[in-house]
Amino acid sequence: MTAQPASEQRAAVGHAPGRGSISSLRRVSTYALPLLAVVTFATFLSISLVQLHDVEQDMRRNVDENMLWVITQAQVASHRLDEEVHRLTLGDVDARPRLRYDVLTSRLALLDAGPQRRYLRRLNQEERLDRSLEHLAQLEPLVDDVAKDNTEAANTVYAELKPLMSALNRIANPVMMEEWETTGDQLDEHRASLIQAIIMMVGILVSGIILTTLLMIALRQRRHAQAALAAHRDRLEIEVHRRTRDLEAERRHVVDAIDTAPDGFAAFDADGRLTLLNPQFSGLLPLPEDALEEGQSLASLLDQIRAVTRPDTEHADPEAISADDGAQYDLEVPGRGWVQMTLRRTDDGGQVLRLADITSYKDAAHNLERSLKRERGVSEFYRSFAAMVSHQFRTPLAIIDSGLQRLLRRGDDLDYTARQGRYRQLRDTVAHMTRLIENALTSARLEGGHVAAEAGTCDLRPLVEQAVETQRQITPDNPVHLSIEPEGPIWTRCDRALVEQILANLLSNAGKYSPETAPIEIELRAAPDKVVCHVIDHGIGIPAEDQIQLFDRFFRARNAARHTGIGLGLGIARQLARIQGGDLTMQSEEGEGSTFSLELPRGQDKDEQLHIE
Repeated sequence: MTAQPASEQRAAVGHAPGRGSISSLRRVSTYALPLLAVVTFATFLSISLVQLHDVEQDMRRNVDENMLWVITQAQVASHRLDEEVHRLTLGDVDARPRLRYDVLTSRLALLDAGPQRRYLRRLNQEERLDRSLEHLAQLEPLVDDVAKDNTEAANTVYAELKPLMSALNRIANPVMMEEWETTGDQLDEHRASLIQAIIMMVGILVSGIILTTLLMIALRQRRHAQAALAAHRDRLEIEVHRRTRDLEAERRHVVDAIDTAPDGFAAFDADGRLTLLNPQFSGLLPLPEDALEEGQSLASLLDQIRAVTRPDTEHADPEAISADDGAQYDLEVPGRGWVQMTLRRTDDGGQVLRLADITSYKDAAHNLERSLKRERGVSEFYRSFAAMVSHQFRTPLAIIDSGLQRLLRRGDDLDYTARQGRYRQLRDTVAHMTRLIENALTSARLEGGHVAAEAGTCDLRPLVEQAVETQRQITPDNPVHLSIEPEGPIWTRCDRALVEQILANLLSNAGKYSPETAPIEIELRAAPDKVVCHVIDHGIGIPAEDQIQLFDRFFRARNAARHTGIGLGLGIARQLARIQGGDLTMQSEEGEGSTFSLELPRGQDKDEQLHIE
């Protein structure tokens, strides 16, 4: 080997500090910038999701004190009572003043209920309500005295009704002003939250652009590093070929050069016998000592290498390792990593076998492959999600728009029952959209790893009882039967909020896919090591060929097409159960019904632990 000129050595030494500083700066920027971009991206995304969640929760809150509607209905009922009294006095046999009195009584009783009375007390209208109730009490005997041609009784009723109607009018004015102010405040809060969410979305977009740019730079740097590494390897191979043709006097220099190389080298003569081996070779492969003795044949050494390694079967057949000139194989050494074996023929007919440690490159390639696979999965999720949710949102929005247009055009012509039916249909549609949004948000949080279980000891009995009571209100036509064994608390280790979401999903599905009068059965059982809650319905069931995919995202059974949904609920429920250390399983028969079983780890309170001990 030739010595490096002194001037070149001095130049290299003089520039070393500068190159080291630049290299250190590049390493810091390589890690710091992507980390900063990821933190910024995650922060903006979290804030925007929180803002949207707050807006959604605020929009879902129902105003249980719709006082203006109640007061208006009470006023209408009072006028209709006066109308019925005069119709009966004039001889209309179809007039029913007693029925109208009962309706008026129900309206004022609703105003006298706890939340409504507190609302009026806050507006200083409680005294007027009490006077209205007093007039109502005095009306009852007067209504019973009303008869044909009895104008005096009719006038007496009107005299009692007049101050009552006046009091209702006076109550309505401050109530209307209060509701207007409350609605305006809510709109201002929603507008501010949406502006903040939009700003966060812009931040997310900028962070995504930065991350993409950094990724492209990293990929380009990796290609340059690979090219430099390949060039370095080629230079080493050329050096080995050149040195093997030198005289024996230069052989020692070649051996020294090979011994200092990071790779392992073994040289074979034209007869295929081992003539030269550097120390790094034996360190890269766990070969027996006799396998590396001088004079060992190349074929025998390759047999030994096959016995202690596993080839990369994606790129080569394990039995194809041979002494062919120019052959190259990636070999896995169990428990150590990966090496790359290269065979090259020399000019004198011999061969050189080189081993290079490529564990870091293999790990990087595998990590990159996993990342690409994960990115493809995320991309596919969002494409499917956008397509499904766009379709599912369009239908309920069309129903809401159509229903509101009919109410605007024909609302005055519809009777009370018809209007109530329209209102219920619109509320059901809004509730369906709310469930879609909740499932979408939960799925997105699960996909991003933002959902974690805060497990604690919890009595599952009240959670199940509350879920059953809620389901009875949602589907009053479907009887819900609850069975719990044993008596007393059913202790488990779980997250209350996540369990409530799972139970709500299972009971909602049971009601959705069951006939209107079919019963729903819930069985809560405690075992020594777990607690199981079975939700049983007698609905349409699930075809056997669809059951294996039932918990996949966006999958819906073929017989569920006429029911609303996007196929996210069951998959979310199973994921929520598993992050709590439990599971969600299913048994079903098409046309007979389905049984979903929620399993959770058994928990113990302090009294139960002492009793067991």
